[in-house]
Amino acid sequence: MTSELTIDQILIAHIGKVLLLFALVGIVWRGRAHLCWSFTVYLAASLVTNVLFTFWPETFYTRWFWILQQGVDDALKVAIAIELGYRIFQAFPGAQASARRLLFLLLIATSVAIIGIPVGVSFEYLRAVFEPRVVTGTIWLMNGLALLIVWYRVPAHPFHKAILMGFVPYLVVFTSLYTLLGKYEWLLRIVQSVDPAASMLMVAFWTWAAWAPETQPDVSAAVIRFLQPWRKFPDPNQQARPSAAQALQPERA
Repeated sequence: MTSELTIDQILIAHIGKVLLLFALVGIVWRGRAHLCWSFTVYLAASLVTNVLFTFWPETFYTRWFWILQQGVDDALKVAIAIELGYRIFQAFPGAQASARRLLFLLLIATSVAIIGIPVGVSFEYLRAVFEPRVVTGTIWLMNGLALLIVWYRVPAHPFHKAILMGFVPYLVVFTSLYTLLGKYEWLLRIVQSVDPAASMLMVAFWTWAAWAPETQPDVSAAVIRFLQPWRKFPDPNQQARPSAAQALQPERA
């Protein structure tokens, strides 16, 4: 990894900055940060590393910072999976127990795969073997949650679905690219362009989901309050209260 960025990498990175910023603004504007706090932190961390990579590449577009960034990135992905599992299955004790067991088993399997990495390996080995193993474990975490949602027919929030639907395809692309890179070093330039492009498409989808209007569920508000206690609802008293302009208007006979 060198400190030089190509024109297409810089262009994709700048587009990614705009999308990440719009996604964060949409999440705050729509009041959706509480739906998954770790996801909001993940987007903010991605925006910071994007800025560091592109504006100070000689310092941060380096091997040591890439390893640090990937470690934080992987930890936040696991945190997102755990938080989504807790929130989605909070009102379903049976499904929540299954989700806890699944997450625990997958975390153990991922940890065993990581422990198998020898000490003192090269950066190329970490990039081609270590990171794909971690990401594969994350893919199974996300897919496991999606399967449990379908199996138990849990009414997941649309934003939670969007998080999972954005992560899984991109992580598959990421793992495939870096696994191929371990076998064919000449693919480095292609991977360095395709990976940011795939990430940009993922963030674009999340930006759309962040700004999408809130959909009204098919069931009553009381049922939704029970199934999704973390969900915020508009205050009915505040909605019923007339505005100042309406209050000043004379009553019609």
